Amino acid sequence: MKKSIRILSALLFGYVTFFSASANAVEVKKADTKETTRNNAVIFKVHDVQPVDNEGIITGCDFTVTLYNRTAINFRSFTLNLNWNDIVAENFKFDKYMESVLNAEELAQQKQFLAKENVDKPMQTSISINAFGTDKQLSVRSHIDNEKCYLLLSNAKFTVSPCDIARSLNTAKGEGLDNKDCTALFQFVDTANPEYFGQFKKLSATEQALQAKTIETGELSEIDDVIGKIVENLGSSNKTLTNIN
Repeated sequence: MKKSIRILSALLFGYVTFFSASANAVEVKKADTKETTRNNAVIFKVHDVQPVDNEGIITGCDFTVTLYNRTAINFRSFTLNLNWNDIVAENFKFDKYMESVLNAEELAQQKQFLAKENVDKPMQTSISINAFGTDKQLSVRSHIDNEKCYLLLSNAKFTVSPCDIARSLNTAKGEGLDNKDCTALFQFVDTANPEYFGQFKKLSATEQALQAKTIETGELSEIDDVIGKIVENLGSSNKTLTNIN
């Protein structure tokens, strides 16, 4: 009888250890999750960048812009204006080698020359979108005349203007938003964001993780109830075996 009790106790210990580890894994998963995109925004990214080659010389870039509308707003039309700062290595910052081969006067002249030649020249493009409803995804193929296609994979500054909201049951005519309010509805997703490399979802990665956490917490709660009943039954069995002995 005592051997049976030891076996049951070992099984119970295994249950508790396993499910405690599961609970800890859930907590670690929650701690590692970082908020990446907003659930109430039009998120968009630039991808599938392809340089345009003209007799061995890059003359432009073809690329795709994918947008996902997580807002409750139906857009009648808007124009997305994008620009990337065309600065390479902080305007050719001089290193110790350059300082060692040029005297002070030559170094000053070179810095002055480069400051004039290498000004901040943004690479710009605009994309117009019509009839973009809530919970919809749209991909637009576009082109820009610039040889520095790698800039398209970096973070971009953007504005959205003009921006018109489609007519709804509560409005006789379409509503308009000013440039600042409309731009605030959008969020650019660049390659530094983990969500760039997957399919855009209705909910952000953070929200999906929280939903999974809620489900797992509910499952663990049910498991705790089962373990409680096992413990209760073991207690009853122990009393019975004691009485028999």
